[in-house]
Amino acid sequence: MSDNSQYTEDNIRSLDWKEHIRLRPGMYIGKLGDGSSADDGIYILLKETIDNCIDEFVMGAGKTIEISIHGERVIVRDYGRGIPLGKVVDVVSKMNTGGKYDSRAFKKSVGLNGVGTKAVNALSSFFRVESTRDGKSKSAEFAIGELQNEDLLEETTRRRGTKVTFTPDEAIFKKYKYRNEYVERMLKNYVYLNPGLTIIFNGEKFFSENGLKDLLEENNNVDDMLYPVIHLRGEDIEVALTHSKTQYSEEYHSFVNGQHTTQGGTHQSAFREALVRTIRDFYGKSYDASDIRKSIISAISIKVMEPVFESQTKTKLGSTDMGGGISDRTNLYQRFCG
Repeated sequence: MSDNSQYTEDNIRSLDWKEHIRLRPGMYIGKLGDGSSADDGIYILLKETIDNCIDEFVMGAGKTIEISIHGERVIVRDYGRGIPLGKVVDVVSKMNTGGKYDSRAFKKSVGLNGVGTKAVNALSSFFRVESTRDGKSKSAEFAIGELQNEDLLEETTRRRGTKVTFTPDEAIFKKYKYRNEYVERMLKNYVYLNPGLTIIFNGEKFFSENGLKDLLEENNNVDDMLYPVIHLRGEDIEVALTHSKTQYSEEYHSFVNGQHTTQGGTHQSAFREALVRTIRDFYGKSYDASDIRKSIISAISIKVMEPVFESQTKTKLGSTDMGGGISDRTNLYQRFCG
């Protein structure tokens, strides 16, 4: 049987960074969609941009993030340290380039692989980044990842920080539309996880004083709670929990370094195990695990050095170490059982 197909050197192609992202966008942002679902790609583009602002806040730089979405145009402005001016173009257009490989600059960041902002750039028909620091400002504009122009201001009175403007490419995202309810849900999670942070979205202010306690109380009927929310905070860990009077299923809101891990992961598994162990140890009885966890309403947030997620969209944690040789389970057991 003869094979007429040819497989030669001519079949081998090398794609540059933007070509690969545009050819296989699902590898970087999950599904594309048109904005009718909360996990559609246009929201991932927004999230990737905001994550950089959150990392600045976590590092103690910039307490306010301003976001505006009008039609297809998205603008995100933080008041953090600003991208080093000599690297503004590289940070948004060169793979494996970024400050988050250096643990001295970003200790417990979500975006560790240097891909997010590049994906936003490559998948946008218009992308502009502007960084201001040390009384100077550098900007660069791109179209589907191609640099169009760049400009340096030697003197400026603008406040320091980074401003990103982008328009998702309609060639990739067909007939899309941002839904405010999905954006607002995302922003509420950000402020729950970062008490003291203010996010202003199209003029509306989002702020939380009590973190995960606010998340549970604002998303559930307080009258349906079996007891007031138990709220625990420690170094790199925060937990809030109660039980429902009427709901029989288990409800978990889990986060890692500010990332909403909608599919859970090792930290959520460790929390479920630690809860069962704590109750059993306290009462000295081998209660069935499903009875202990039935009707639970809970939220858990941890900070991890160099987290390992199971995909670029970061919806499930795979890490078994929190940094310094401390495993998720050990850390959670110490917090609950110690």
